[in-house]
Amino acid sequence: MNTRRVVVEAPDERGLRAVTVNGKPAGSAWSLRDLRKQLRRAGVPADTDLADRARVAWRGADSSTWPDRAGRRRATIAVLSGGLLVSAFLLARIGMVDAVGALTFSGRLAGMLFVLAGALQVVAAAAVFDFWGKRAMPYSGAVVLVGVLVTWATEALLLTVWFQEREWTPYLPAFLALSAWALWAAWAVRQERAWQGIPHPKSFTAGVVATAVLASANFVYSSVYQPSTALFHFKVEAKFGTPSKDPNRPLVYLPVKLRVANDGAVPAYVLDSFYGVWGRESAFDAKKTELDQNTWRTDMVAQVDTELHVQPTRFTLIGTGPVVAEGSWIAPGTDFITDRVIQIPTGKDYDLTMTKMTAIFMRGDRAKIDAKYYVPIYSWNEKPGRYFECPTPCNDYVMHFGRVRHNNNIINVTRRPRYIASTRWIGKTESGLRHQISPLDSRGRLSTDVESADRYGVDQYDSGFTTIPYTELTATRS
Repeated sequence: MNTRRVVVEAPDERGLRAVTVNGKPAGSAWSLRDLRKQLRRAGVPADTDLADRARVAWRGADSSTWPDRAGRRRATIAVLSGGLLVSAFLLARIGMVDAVGALTFSGRLAGMLFVLAGALQVVAAAAVFDFWGKRAMPYSGAVVLVGVLVTWATEALLLTVWFQEREWTPYLPAFLALSAWALWAAWAVRQERAWQGIPHPKSFTAGVVATAVLASANFVYSSVYQPSTALFHFKVEAKFGTPSKDPNRPLVYLPVKLRVANDGAVPAYVLDSFYGVWGRESAFDAKKTELDQNTWRTDMVAQVDTELHVQPTRFTLIGTGPVVAEGSWIAPGTDFITDRVIQIPTGKDYDLTMTKMTAIFMRGDRAKIDAKYYVPIYSWNEKPGRYFECPTPCNDYVMHFGRVRHNNNIINVTRRPRYIASTRWIGKTESGLRHQISPLDSRGRLSTDVESADRYGVDQYDSGFTTIPYTELTATRS
């Protein structure tokens, strides 16, 4: 017969009773049922009479004293581990977008830090079962503590960024709920003194704080500093080539050379572009001897040159069109050159022929556009309801419309979605571009709450006018 001596110690502060068999530790127990389980593992027969004082010694309390509150303890485990898993899922969902899709190294690093923080919280959720259980692992409390601190720090960061705009987002309930959970979890971990057993608590705390500071600094660097300091600059040029007459018809072929060069350090999207060629007609007065005040005031308002003998009377749009495909990606060092040929009849009353190019760019290190933007919307085929308020009469236009996402996904999840609309319009005598970044209003149109273009790095470049005398065309040889 096995006559092993069993000793059951008094309950500790958590209600757990240590068990020894023949002087050797045999685990610990929460209840009589758990005690028998531990004894079977130690080789004690299952039918041992626990009331036999010759076989079992009860110290500090008898066999009826089991102060463990199993329901409360299990509820704490469920709420703590559940909160950590929800936080882990949220961090992974936010960070994965940047970890695999950010256009800068610092952006990918910020995303990877969020993903790693989520992975750490999964480990912490598993450690909850040990720390609120029998604490077989020496550092499970430290792991739980780190998991709770990660939730507290990341939710504080997310709410701080959200507070800048204070807009409704589907993520906001999760931010608020996890923030409240983190406060409760910090209290629960403190009650259990989870930091006990850490060999160097000061070094541990310093490491956690340093990691949080590093993550916050990287977020600021990737979303604010780097996209603001990297050089963003383009050259946009429109020039005339050598004209030539048609040998059989009364017209001149006038080449237009168009160039877009990214001479900065930042890649960019071409949101829209166009060029135009105009013929100018003017009234000529050779007898005038001084500038007219009304004339120069009008010219100054219009930001055009003031001439003594010439007063422009009309500008005729001869040719216009896009230059670079909407949504094109222009890397640093790219030099895009294309030619157009405009046919201009001889015998017109033009005195000058003019050309200009305009393009709108968006920094590729600050924002990106979705695939919907590449599909053109034509005003004459548009369904009822516009994306924006169009003045009456509304010129024909080609619009490109889509969601614009900040290159740091933390900003995307803490704000309402933003949409960008770039429109190339054309009228009888004029053509041009306009763009707008806004959230949508209740009617599904671009809101009048227009976003600052600088926030997403949107800028418009104009080549300025290149001008040649019309007689230079008509004097051209065939």
